[in-house]
Amino acid sequence: MSCVIKKKEDEDIIPLYRNLFNKDNGVHELTLKDFYIDKKKLYLKNKNFVKNKGFVLFYAPWCSHCKKFKSDYENLALDYIQLFPFGSVNTENVKDENDKLRVFADVDKIPKLKVINKDGYLEDFDSNLSYNDLLYYLNMNI
Repeated sequence: MSCVIKKKEDEDIIPLYRNLFNKDNGVHELTLKDFYIDKKKLYLKNKNFVKNKGFVLFYAPWCSHCKKFKSDYENLALDYIQLFPFGSVNTENVKDENDKLRVFADVDKIPKLKVINKDGYLEDFDSNLSYNDLLYYLNMNI
């Protein structure tokens, strides 16, 4: 389940800068300034992501798959808010230069989930984007 990243010129229904998530629902919206690159690897430096763990979802507000996955992601974030941080990146937010993160994070399809590995950098989540698969991952890694 993913959308190929491309823009439709006539699609202005949802402003591309408007984020789908907010911290009240357990998901931290991240921007380019929350990341850094070292030796061609992308790291997260946001204070809410400590102990080298967390999820980061790359999405676009116009993507139907992203919108469909939103409630599952928020529900898991609220259930695990004390144990495991959840983040998101609106790849269409050019105001905060998030469009550059698409390249740095090697995001070619959305939604794309990354996991902060034990060394602190982001790597691909190698399973399906479903509530059950994320729940399984959380239970095995917390």
